[in-house]
Amino acid sequence: MTAASSLRVAAVLDASGLNAERRARALGAFLRDGLHLQEGATAAAVAHVFCAADALRDDMVALAPTGDVRQIRTPSHRPDLIAAALAAFESGGGADLYVFPGGPLGTELAARLAARTGGTALTGVLKAAVRGRVLSCRRAVFSSQLTATIELGPRPWYVTLDPSWEDAAFEPPAVHSVHVEAALLRDDLSTLAPLQDVEELKPPDTGDLETARFLVVAGRGAGSRGGVERIAAAAAHMGAAFAVTRPVVMNAWAAPDRQVGVSGTRTAPAVCIVAGVSGAPAFLWGVERAGFIAAVDTDDHAPIAREADAVLVADAVAVLEALADLVHRPPD
Repeated sequence: MTAASSLRVAAVLDASGLNAERRARALGAFLRDGLHLQEGATAAAVAHVFCAADALRDDMVALAPTGDVRQIRTPSHRPDLIAAALAAFESGGGADLYVFPGGPLGTELAARLAARTGGTALTGVLKAAVRGRVLSCRRAVFSSQLTATIELGPRPWYVTLDPSWEDAAFEPPAVHSVHVEAALLRDDLSTLAPLQDVEELKPPDTGDLETARFLVVAGRGAGSRGGVERIAAAAAHMGAAFAVTRPVVMNAWAAPDRQVGVSGTRTAPAVCIVAGVSGAPAFLWGVERAGFIAAVDTDDHAPIAREADAVLVADAVAVLEALADLVHRPPD
């Protein structure tokens, strides 16, 4: 993308649920005030509105943050179908930047799509600036005590917004140009296996932590050298790169070249699963650029629970082994 070119932006609105109006307002305010282009560049934005109920569809289109709207009918609570529709849109030319409201759905879609399309995802974006082929984003880090600027890698870029954008003032356009897409009502998802995204995230042959797209990190909560080795085996079964925290290395449960954090490697995977990790600031520095962080730990008050996008309170070793088994289970 050159200085005189147009940035293609897709604003994604799931109109199911009670907060659709706030999510639409967040998208519009961000496109107006939070996205900055270099001099001479323009943005061509299209809103993708997903809605189940016929009675609400016109109301939801009226809330759309852009004048151009793609309207897609999907059942409520079907992120798999939304992801399928956006992946199809991307394969047909798509957009440079996809913007989702904050929250679990936007985070899931951003991570899924980045994995499928080879793009880059980031959550909790406060501001974004495009300079040439680089997207720089501001987001809160270290329990929102600081902000950091993060440069995203390959396009397409998938970002979710910081929740503060939902409080911004924004009036949607008075007139919308609507293109109605075919309804997505399929229940046969044989071509969209739930873990297909994970299977596509195979790390490079070198096992380089800096370039891994799917990363599993074992912490002291694994309990022993044997626990760490079981998590490493589960990661290998899932096609993930494997890393550890500093306490694991200090206990001689794994080699130092597998360490992430301030005294190890800084990573930027699309998906990162941290297993038995408390979440000290020195460790978070090593994984905070991940598009999606899922934490598995028995302590729901650990610092990682405040930083991760999803948290499961359970035994980390057991969960990782069950997940690895699920990935490799033959289809019914």
